Amino acid sequence: MSDLRQRKFVRTRLAVAEATLAALQRQSLDAVPVRQLCREAEISEATFFNYFPRKQELLAYLAQLWLLELGWHARAAGGSGLGAIEALFAHTARRCIDRTALMRELVAWLARGGQLDGGQPLQDIEKRLAFPELAGIEQVQVRGIDALLDEQLVAAVRRGELPDNTLMPALLVELLAILFGIPLVLLSSDPRRIALMYQQQLQITWAGVRATSSSAA
Repeated sequence: MSDLRQRKFVRTRLAVAEATLAALQRQSLDAVPVRQLCREAEISEATFFNYFPRKQELLAYLAQLWLLELGWHARAAGGSGLGAIEALFAHTARRCIDRTALMRELVAWLARGGQLDGGQPLQDIEKRLAFPELAGIEQVQVRGIDALLDEQLVAAVRRGELPDNTLMPALLVELLAILFGIPLVLLSSDPRRIALMYQQQLQITWAGVRATSSSAA
């Protein structure tokens, strides 16, 4: 793909993403007509379906952008381990406030087992255009939530922040339950409480892991 065609491809995908974000402020994605997205993105319906044959693939694309952001914020936390995990949760809480409708769609979709495979991966130029304010964003790989968390849990054990005998699979499931569960409860009623709930639940979790591991040692 030539540089010009690549830029056109990327800008079209991002234009559809922006049109979707605007539409979600008024209605759910299921209720948004494709023709409305096409009108706002200034493309034809044929072009839209060439990029996103199904709306689920549009959600997968929006999820890729969100996960890219999460990866950047985890890396920018100034290290690894528990600090990176807390930064990941903190950024999710911020997005639940400034993009409530989008996060409601994404959290529900991912919780239902939405998958990122099948679509085209984000290109470096696409990452820079999507998030020009995030320095070095093109160096961040898009990874699933479980992979992001698992990597930082391993780092936390290595750094001595968590005990060596931490039950990793159980802890990963608990973190995923917190990450998805709190927004599912609070997004529609009081999204501003999500950050505090995340902080409290993470502190309870870390304390519980240390206590359980100590008694088992």
